[in-house]
Amino acid sequence: MEMMPDEEYNILAALQALDILDESEPGAFAEKLKESAELKSELAALESTIAAIAYTAPPVPVAPDLKNRLFQRIAEQQPTPTESVNLKPIVTSPTENNTPSLIVRSHDVKWKSYGVPGVSFGKLYIDKKKRELTCLMRLEPGVTFPLHRHAASEEVLVLEGDLIVEGEICHQGDYIRSVPGSTHSPLTRGGCLLLMKTSLENEMFV
Repeated sequence: MEMMPDEEYNILAALQALDILDESEPGAFAEKLKESAELKSELAALESTIAAIAYTAPPVPVAPDLKNRLFQRIAEQQPTPTESVNLKPIVTSPTENNTPSLIVRSHDVKWKSYGVPGVSFGKLYIDKKKRELTCLMRLEPGVTFPLHRHAASEEVLVLEGDLIVEGEICHQGDYIRSVPGSTHSPLTRGGCLLLMKTSLENEMFV
């Protein structure tokens, strides 16, 4: 059946309300809309109905695993060449210094007297340029180490026993760092074994 002109304008009104009216048609429709109060009313009713659709439609439940499936899909996507370049790990060039690491076996440590009764040490490494000594130090029970001044920073890690430094009792796993110029006279009650890095220029007050 041939469509009547008014029916055509009603269809155009529906397309206008849906905002999908073809760009070639708005001119004629706008002219008709100015002339026809009935068409204006029809358009207003259509726009009102369409606006209400979103509020009258029943809610659609979202699948509980939707988010996980979306993330899985994203993870499965192959990266673009640009992404692949950006995600490449940074590889640094190997150094030319192949000097092997120094390893001192515990049974190779040679224990010597430190020059203080009840105190012995086992040398691990001497840095001649920095004048620093890394060593193990053992204090017998009840020993008080003589008062001394640090020429550089001193680092001590308690491996066994107890060490009392400036009134603080340190036990296994505790770390002590003394700053250059500081003085103290640590002592032990039950004896201790220490890992120490200290200066060879320390000043002893005997």
